[in-house]
Amino acid sequence: MVVGVVLAAAVAHAGWNLLAKTMDDQLVAFWLINLAALLCGAGLLAVAGAPAGAALPYLATSVVLHLAYNTALLNSYRFGDLSRVYPLARGIAPLVVTAGAAVLAGESLSGPQLVGVAVVAGGVASMVYLGGSGAAPQDRRAVALAVCTGLLIAAYSLSDGLGVRRSADPFGYSGLLFVLESAMTVAGLAARRRRLLPARPERSWLLGLAGGVLSVGAYSGVLWAQTRLALGLVSALRETSVVVAALFGTVVLHEGSGRRRLLAAAVVCAGVALLVVA
Repeated sequence: MVVGVVLAAAVAHAGWNLLAKTMDDQLVAFWLINLAALLCGAGLLAVAGAPAGAALPYLATSVVLHLAYNTALLNSYRFGDLSRVYPLARGIAPLVVTAGAAVLAGESLSGPQLVGVAVVAGGVASMVYLGGSGAAPQDRRAVALAVCTGLLIAAYSLSDGLGVRRSADPFGYSGLLFVLESAMTVAGLAARRRRLLPARPERSWLLGLAGGVLSVGAYSGVLWAQTRLALGLVSALRETSVVVAALFGTVVLHEGSGRRRLLAAAVVCAGVALLVVA
């Protein structure tokens, strides 16, 4: 059941990223998605209650990391394709989380897991060079931002994994996390641009609401799973979303180099599978 929840969360996560990418204005998209996530988080917090005090330092750290992650991800989508940016960012995270969990949570790596890490790294490296040599400056900027995003994903995953295990209820932890993170994101984006009304209001509000619900649901499921499985395994399972995102980018957005990107995403997924079954 835990594995099923994380896999469902992976699909949901790729889904809200697709919604963010398909909206006309990425800044407006993130504002709407975070506004919906703020409301969902408030609902979770009202039902589950606040997390235990021991979890609050980790949660506060995670809020800062999530804000930086949102900034990096938003700019990644401004300069790069979903089927390149998303797998690269998500593929890096299990490598760093697995290493960090070994140090911070005493989760050791077996031989097959190390092979899995190497396979993931190979898939991630191939994702960078899919466009061939001499990539445009905009492409290089997208790759750099995606790598930064992946490191931030790993950092907040570790912080939340340690924090949620100290909370009384993972859903209370999730609720407070989204209330704080999304409120700051909504306020920050509003300060950055005074006019945030979408060009096509009905469509944009619907996509934003759906994206916020998927975002909160996906990460709440991951936080719940982190209280029941090793952090490295949860992160690895979660990143199977790279294949879903590559499919979305190729089929829905008609992004280029579809076959090669799908192949690279499948390599990342194979490495993730090795990490899980080892």
